[in-house]
Amino acid sequence: MATKKRKLDKECRIFNKEWGEKYFFVEVNGQRASCIICHENVAVMKEYNIRRHYETKHLSTHSKYVGKLRTEKFESMKHGLESQRNLFTKQIAENESITRASYKIVNRMVERGKPFTDGKLIKECIIEAVNDLCPEKASLFENISLSASTVVRRTEELGENIQSQIHEKAKDFLWYSLAMDESTDLSSTSQLLVFIRGVNCNFEITEELASVCSMHERTTGEDIFMEVQKTLQSYHLQWNQLRCVTVDGGKNMAGKKKGLIGQIQAKLGDLLLPRALSIHCIIHQQSLCGKHLDISCVLKPVTSVVNFIRNHGLNHRLFQAFLEEIDSDFCDLPYYTAVRWLSCGKVLLRFYNLRREIDLFLTEQNRADPLFSDPSWLSKLSFLVDITSHMNELNLKLQGKENLICELYRNITAFRRKLSLFEAQLEGGNFSHFQCFQEFCTENAGRDVNLEFQKKIIQDLQMHFSERFSDLDQIENDIRLFENPFGCNLENTPTELQLELIDLQVNTLLKEKHREGKLIEFYRCLPDDDFSKLKKFAAGMASVFGTTYVCEQTFSRMNYVKSMYRTRLSDEHLKAILMVGCSNHKANLDDILKMKHQFHTSH
Repeated sequence: MATKKRKLDKECRIFNKEWGEKYFFVEVNGQRASCIICHENVAVMKEYNIRRHYETKHLSTHSKYVGKLRTEKFESMKHGLESQRNLFTKQIAENESITRASYKIVNRMVERGKPFTDGKLIKECIIEAVNDLCPEKASLFENISLSASTVVRRTEELGENIQSQIHEKAKDFLWYSLAMDESTDLSSTSQLLVFIRGVNCNFEITEELASVCSMHERTTGEDIFMEVQKTLQSYHLQWNQLRCVTVDGGKNMAGKKKGLIGQIQAKLGDLLLPRALSIHCIIHQQSLCGKHLDISCVLKPVTSVVNFIRNHGLNHRLFQAFLEEIDSDFCDLPYYTAVRWLSCGKVLLRFYNLRREIDLFLTEQNRADPLFSDPSWLSKLSFLVDITSHMNELNLKLQGKENLICELYRNITAFRRKLSLFEAQLEGGNFSHFQCFQEFCTENAGRDVNLEFQKKIIQDLQMHFSERFSDLDQIENDIRLFENPFGCNLENTPTELQLELIDLQVNTLLKEKHREGKLIEFYRCLPDDDFSKLKKFAAGMASVFGTTYVCEQTFSRMNYVKSMYRTRLSDEHLKAILMVGCSNHKANLDDILKMKHQFHTSH
């Protein structure tokens, strides 16, 4: 038997305005009735309950108010209650704004890598400015909480919020790739950085720091693999979604058996999954190509002279004064630092530009060097200035975040072709692409220049580039297919993609879209029904890290944050700082504030 639906209005569950003046009650938030005399709420919004409350508690004291007097009394008490509630609501909103401001200041501090104790200094500066500009608001700004403990707590919450956003993004990844590197901080703790680049079905690329793993004991390939496995489990990422792993050349990372790469490939084999791509950082490889050149005959004397000038305070001051006295375009010499990618080229260029000034200075110091008058040595120096300039130009092109593997490989391929051109032009006596060397040859036009050294440098570079980038050459067809599916040879493409590629190549509208040059936008606009396999392949290639540049950049930030003055910074706090400082995501303050039951201000 069907039951009749209950109607609240027939049961008097809807507040009646007449109850206000009659029983001194008001409705609160459309949910309950509240007495404006004693501020108690009735359990059920029925006239019987409201009347009983009034008659048992307030009839004796308020029955004397009748007619107009009763109306005035009710309106007065109602207005007082509303004012009290508005004041309370305003105070809550004010406290929320103060808390939000505290989070924003802390976020700025963490992004700049400032110590937690700097919050107190920032607050003092704010108060000083407010006291001069708007002293009537000083008490409001004094409530901003920026004590060291508060800054620590806020930093942790900001980092956790960003990490939760990455977790949400990871749920939709079609493919993901990893870039990893490890380095030891000032407290002798090995910090492993795990960066993740994921691509979803809409071709949205997420490149973020997934984890900072502090390793206090051994850092073998197996130990690193365990940390990586924990990271993937925390993000609920599956091994069958892994497309590529990019590392530096350390044995514990790149080793094919006991190294991280070997451990990962073994894990995939146990799961009967295809092998993932493994790439040795392209920037690192390019740098090694230059470092393995035999240029000691030039670099050692240059380094020796630079150290003589820079290592001794008096020599350094005298050299700077000498340059100023002769109105030189340059004011100093830089040190040569082997670990810096661009250092060699910059030092050689500055040394070559100041070669005459350096020769005069050394002569004045009774340390004349015969190499400055040796045409053979100077010809080698001028040539190395040019070739290292070309190498530095390539290095700068390879740097940066979110670079696609096809863009990086294109730059490497172009430089290898330039080396072939340089070799042919040297054979023909054409030095148009070597400005300093050509200038030197012009100045010494009457002398024959031996080009054996120059030719050997070019040939060695060609050999090193060919050997070190052989792993990329093996996947050249995939890279070319990803970069330009319209120009690929169907015979060299995977069979499962051939039919879709034929449909794509005859589509003139999509060909025009590809010509616009925005590769990710092109793949994003492909219809899923017609090109599902091609889009999945392209998503995997888009996820590939070509370099560990993001790791190197983060290590620079880590060394700044965990400096000699902050060696006791805990692993958890270091992770939170790096998450906030390196992430492309911004912490969602609305979500953080919603979790707050109370907004505490500074005391």
